[in-house]
Amino acid sequence: MADDEDDYMSDAILKQCDDKADKDIRLLPAKVTRQYQQEKKRKELKQKNFVKPKKVIEQEKRDEGLSKSSLTSDNKGFGLLQKMGFKPGMVLGKHGTGRAEPVEINLKLGRGGLGQEAEKKRKQNEKVARWTEMNMKRKKMESKNQENFKKQMKDKFVNTEAERDLRKSQKVCEQLDSEKGIQEPSEIFFWPKEILEERKKKEKKAMEIEEGYSFELEDELDEDDDEDGDDEDDDSSLSASDKLEVLTVYLRNNHLYCIWCGTRYDDKNDMKSNCPGNTAEDHD
Repeated sequence: MADDEDDYMSDAILKQCDDKADKDIRLLPAKVTRQYQQEKKRKELKQKNFVKPKKVIEQEKRDEGLSKSSLTSDNKGFGLLQKMGFKPGMVLGKHGTGRAEPVEINLKLGRGGLGQEAEKKRKQNEKVARWTEMNMKRKKMESKNQENFKKQMKDKFVNTEAERDLRKSQKVCEQLDSEKGIQEPSEIFFWPKEILEERKKKEKKAMEIEEGYSFELEDELDEDDDEDGDDEDDDSSLSASDKLEVLTVYLRNNHLYCIWCGTRYDDKNDMKSNCPGNTAEDHD
């Protein structure tokens, strides 16, 4: 744009537009011209007497004060500091460790009393802290429950495997004991339960046939059943894994048989040389 050209948004152009509008208005009827002149005067008077609201003035002054980050020469405090030897850029304090800038203004919004914001912030922080603590406890509880569940499932699986291996070992033990002529197991859980019950029925039936059924025999059998029940109760205190461990040692020591290898060895040296150990883990 050339220097001699006027900006179309400048006051000069706007004044020309107003002058042109005034000339055009004069060509209109007198009534319209008079109304236009009166409206124009009202606008000028209103603009001349316009007073900014108090809030607007306060906001402008506040923004002006906040925009000043350092003391200026027109500040009274700055003049007093200059008389005491202060220069722009210096810091306060005897050892030069004080402030270099004035204390910042913390703008307070709202109509709450002094300290209300700090109290709200304190309560909010306490609420966040409580929520964080509860969340941590909940996560710990969930983690603990997951660990307990995994442990229960693992124990259940181990117990199921132990019961399966125990039943297999009981059958082998009964067979090997029978080959040696052993009529009763060393422990009640060394033989399968159904085999023991079957033998008791056969013995009971044989006694009935030979001697006849009597109250004395019935009482004697009841006492034997009670004793067997007590033994079973005592054995029930052992877990399937414990029973399997005891039975494994019995088979190895008395029959030179390893349930994990599925082999009966010739002697102890043969077992020691060819069998990895007493447990299933040793055979993995």
